[in-house]
Amino acid sequence: MDDKIAEQADEHGVSYSEYVREIVRDHHSTPFDGVDEPVVCRDENGEVNENVEGAA
Repeated sequence: MDDKIAEQADEHGVSYSEYVREIVRDHHSTPFDGVDEPVVCRDENGEVNENVEGAA
């Protein structure tokens, strides 16, 4: 499967990772679980940062 992905990426003139990202975005069904509520801010320990103040 890896070789086929690399071949398709070459045929479309994009990198391997760009091709994989585009395929995942385009498909309606995916093996990855959807995210109900994404968490944007986490600190260096992986904890959710509740501080929503702007830059000083």
